[in-house]
Amino acid sequence: MKIIYQIGRLDNPGSAKKEFFITRFKGEIVNFSRESELSAFVLRDFLNSQGNEAKTVVIYPISILLNEKIKDYVEDEDLKKELKNICENPSQYLKSPFDIINRLPLESLRDDALVIHSLGTYLNNVELDGSYDDIVLEILFDMIERYMKEDIDEIYLDISSGHNIYISAMIEASRHFAVLTKLMHWIHEEKRPSIYVVFSDPIMGSSAKTFEIHIQPQSYTAFFSSPISKKEACDHNFSFLRNIYQEPQDDTKGNNKVLQKQQIRQKRKALKEKIEMFTILFSAIKNNVPLYLYYHTYHSIDEIKNELVNLINHAKDQLIKDFEVSPKLNKKAYLDAIFSLCFYMGIVEVLERYNITMFCQQTGFDLEKLGQTFAQIYTIFGIPMNYTMLGNEISNDTEKIQQHGEIDKWTRLRKIVDPVKSISDEPDERNFFAHSGLEGNVTEVRYDGEKVYVRYIQVLPQSTIDCWLKKRV
Repeated sequence: MKIIYQIGRLDNPGSAKKEFFITRFKGEIVNFSRESELSAFVLRDFLNSQGNEAKTVVIYPISILLNEKIKDYVEDEDLKKELKNICENPSQYLKSPFDIINRLPLESLRDDALVIHSLGTYLNNVELDGSYDDIVLEILFDMIERYMKEDIDEIYLDISSGHNIYISAMIEASRHFAVLTKLMHWIHEEKRPSIYVVFSDPIMGSSAKTFEIHIQPQSYTAFFSSPISKKEACDHNFSFLRNIYQEPQDDTKGNNKVLQKQQIRQKRKALKEKIEMFTILFSAIKNNVPLYLYYHTYHSIDEIKNELVNLINHAKDQLIKDFEVSPKLNKKAYLDAIFSLCFYMGIVEVLERYNITMFCQQTGFDLEKLGQTFAQIYTIFGIPMNYTMLGNEISNDTEKIQQHGEIDKWTRLRKIVDPVKSISDEPDERNFFAHSGLEGNVTEVRYDGEKVYVRYIQVLPQSTIDCWLKKRV
């Protein structure tokens, strides 16, 4: 599926239609032309003609109907009256704009419409106090929802129409979208939609009769880097989530909204569980402690995806309450949470592929296989130095264990590699990370003459190690 976004104009249909043509597409010469109100419709028809399924989503700033001329562009008398009433008394329209925008015959070739907030003063006295950040999030939420519901492989941003603020918001939203889909899919590149910017030759002030559509591919990069900082994960205990699920205030009569507060706290708690587990898994990979990954039960991709859906629905409920004033959501908090959830899905996708789950503690885990598995995982995440360090650690431990000879019973690694030192059930933080998680106090080994098997002690202090990992995120 190809999705094309363009800002709507709702111009006079007598002069809105223009002849657009496409001469080149993805390096090949094509000859396609059509008359239409928006260049996005021509691009969609071209893509359809190439055997692709394509849809147009026309973005309408709420201010678009606060224009007295629009009623002159429609023939239906009842609709004319409604449009006139909107200009005289826009309050009801600003609370619920979707129905009338969907009924407008102008730009009727659209497949879907997205209504967003606006900024500025209209009709001399109507002030719209929208937030640029909210507009970015509105467009981003639409992209994410469509991506999760449909098999989207390409997104086109037609910037041929609309004011700069909406064009900028659309491009920024696409950049965030491109990054989050890369974080979601480290091993399935085909699931990362390609993004293109589309624009036509200038129309305003031009004497030309036909206008070429130009298509430019965009490139975005995502790195193996946590959206959550050490300070937020460890020092603040993910307090930024309060900027997403905010506690309802008592009303003017002093009534305590107990039930609403409980519901908000439950939602925040559910989101925090996913974000916290993401930081632990991410940090374990980043800080090269692979065996520890087998000791955590992580959420399924569907569970994380449902959390993302709940997050977006919560934000949209606030955004659609009133289009005169937008809620001014905390964009950074939302982006940090969204990127973390998407990155969490990407990590789980990799861990599931390599079957990183709890193993039989009686048997232990093949140390050589641990190295081989994470050589591939570290390559996927673009951190090959981790494998160099892990490989050296495994090689050194294996050599000392083989020199010692067969080990029938589970034995602390420290007894083998450093027998003169005393043994504790508490790991040393510095040694834990310096030795790729194979810390001598808490790692047990067994050797049957062929393979070395490892596991952690039963009383492993996971809460302590989790705190270390959050500090090193």
